[in-house]
Amino acid sequence: MVAGAMLLGACGASAQPATQDAGRFDGRWEVTLVCPKADDGALPFRWEFAVEVKDSVLHGVHGTDGQPGWMVLDGKIGTDGVADLTAHGLTGQAAYNLDHTERGAAWEHPVKARFEGERGDGHWVAPRACEFTFAKVKP
Repeated sequence: MVAGAMLLGACGASAQPATQDAGRFDGRWEVTLVCPKADDGALPFRWEFAVEVKDSVLHGVHGTDGQPGWMVLDGKIGTDGVADLTAHGLTGQAAYNLDHTERGAAWEHPVKARFEGERGDGHWVAPRACEFTFAKVKP
């Protein structure tokens, strides 16, 4: 009986930190997406927008829903700070798109990110190397 109580105590103690860390990334974050000039001549661009994280689920929008240049960023941040996100939206002006894809074309890219404390960084897994930076907004 005593051994069982000790085992329960040990299991409870090891599970406690994960529970405490579950929402540690919750809050408002400022995001910057930077895409350098591409090899095919697509012009560089920079977007700044906000995302919200609630219960470790990230959601944010850049631009106007359904309009060219719109993007949605969604996904879950693990307790270890690793996030598998998805970015999808509609292309903006052709001069900024790979292969000068027409304006308003749908696209989607997976985004690999890592959060630590009040900062984060990531990149989308796509032919164009674009980088994300995340900064938590203090309440």
